[in-house]
Amino acid sequence: MNNNKTRAILALLAAMLFWGCSSVFMRTLALSLSHENSLAVRYVCLTVINVIALGWLGTWRIPRADWLRFLVAGVAGMAGYNWFVNAGFELVPAGIGTLVTMIEPLMIAILAAMLLGEKLTRWVLLGVVVAIAGAVVLFWPNLSSETEAAVSPLGIFYLFLCCIGWAVYTIATKPLLDRHDSFTVTAVTMLIAAPIMIGAASEPLPSLFARLDLRQWAEVAYLVLVTGIGGTMLWNYGTKHLSSTAAGTFLYLIPVVAVAAGALMLGEVVTVHVVAGGLLMLAGVAAAQFGPALVARR
Repeated sequence: MNNNKTRAILALLAAMLFWGCSSVFMRTLALSLSHENSLAVRYVCLTVINVIALGWLGTWRIPRADWLRFLVAGVAGMAGYNWFVNAGFELVPAGIGTLVTMIEPLMIAILAAMLLGEKLTRWVLLGVVVAIAGAVVLFWPNLSSETEAAVSPLGIFYLFLCCIGWAVYTIATKPLLDRHDSFTVTAVTMLIAAPIMIGAASEPLPSLFARLDLRQWAEVAYLVLVTGIGGTMLWNYGTKHLSSTAAGTFLYLIPVVAVAAGALMLGEVVTVHVVAGGLLMLAGVAAAQFGPALVARR
């Protein structure tokens, strides 16, 4: 395994760790501010940081030929994903909603095959099937209870659109990462998404910031610096050196990390379903990433 691939895998593992843990803080911050106001606060902070950093680094000058791709990634990808995932989970129970978002890696694989010419190998498909089976096992207790109630078709549609949004982001930024560094791609796409995210706030921004307490500021700091900038930079670095399809399978690790973080930080119970589902999802990612190498060594 070459050094670039090793670093890409480590970067994606770190991104999944950051994003998986962020679910705890997104949940608590959204409960106190609402989803749209939480996003607005975070994007105000992201905008300030990204503008200063791009100006300091001098990488804000984007060639005209790249602007359309940046706009697609920023609006349809970054803003579209964030808006639709929050809107979807407001209408759909957590278990069913998480299961719906498990099609995200498959969306990335399909778009990568259609637009970038990447091959859908049998190992990737096997990994996707195993990981989805793990998601069903992981969330089975929630699914069995939630299916007794009516599920919002609009919420399912929103979550479907959020999956398409992140797939679009991944595919649109792939060529950009050959010409720009990971931070520049991350920062510019976030700045393009910022007016949409900030404009969705249901309260005046000064009053939102005025009522943040120390714990909420800490949550905002984590979501902005660690998961927002750091996690997206690591994701972009990983997708630069791996195929979009292979990188997408790492997204199956997010629920596993989220459940573990919930157990450690919120005292949530770890059941047999959690352990079995988590192991299956890990096996799916391992099959997609390391299956071909293991066969080649025989």
